[in-house]
Amino acid sequence: MKLLLRYSVSHNPVPSAWVKRLSSLVLKNVKGAAFEKQAELSVVLTGDGEVRKLNRLYRKKDKTTDVLSFPLLEGKKMKAAKGSIPLGDVVLSVPQTRRQAREQGKDFQAEMALLLTHGILHLLGYDHGTKAEEKRMFGLQDRLLKKWKA
Repeated sequence: MKLLLRYSVSHNPVPSAWVKRLSSLVLKNVKGAAFEKQAELSVVLTGDGEVRKLNRLYRKKDKTTDVLSFPLLEGKKMKAAKGSIPLGDVVLSVPQTRRQAREQGKDFQAEMALLLTHGILHLLGYDHGTKAEEKRMFGLQDRLLKKWKA
């Protein structure tokens, strides 16, 4: 997997190796090892301002949020083929992640793992717009996070 990681916060909240390991785990378990090797993923760890701006611009919601996903292959079939597979961007608000972790009595990295996994699943075509989609996506998300903790 090719990972482009951008930090636009004052310090790196998680090491790049941590982001790469979790991203690889998600991709391998959902799409297989061949797909994971060809995947290209962009992850941005940023502040509330940038996330709010993107949320307003692309979702017409003028507020910060925890994670946004911008798939490049939306609606197209993804499969391992020759060359790279550009998945898109996952943008996470580090301050919002910290607030949520604190409010829920969770570890920051556990919340970050949940949000990154959630964002990658969106890039892979999963959604939670209906009860059936929610059950499928959140069930998979829970199974992946259990593997991550193991």
